[in-house]
Amino acid sequence: MLTCNEDNIRELIDGNTRVVVQFGASWCAPCKQLKPTVEKISLENPDIVFAYIDVESSPRFCVESEVMSVPTTIGFHNSVEVGRVVGNSEAAVKELVEKVRVTL
Repeated sequence: MLTCNEDNIRELIDGNTRVVVQFGASWCAPCKQLKPTVEKISLENPDIVFAYIDVESSPRFCVESEVMSVPTTIGFHNSVEVGRVVGNSEAAVKELVEKVRVTL
């Protein structure tokens, strides 16, 4: 899983067909619980680019993405948001990954 900031996240999303971005913060316990889960899911899905972005260091992108709470995980297909998960549900993130994979 790549660690990104608002200087490079848009390039990552626009430069790849399938991207999943986890938004989190260092002070957020649920974010810390979800991050290893998303890292594990990323290893199981090498055809999808996974990234982590800290909301405190990238406020502009978070506002642009309408992230209101963390953790939030957003899936993109061809630079378009195809779904999001708010909270730290492994099952919901896996569903999001499948949606990113099959969206045409």
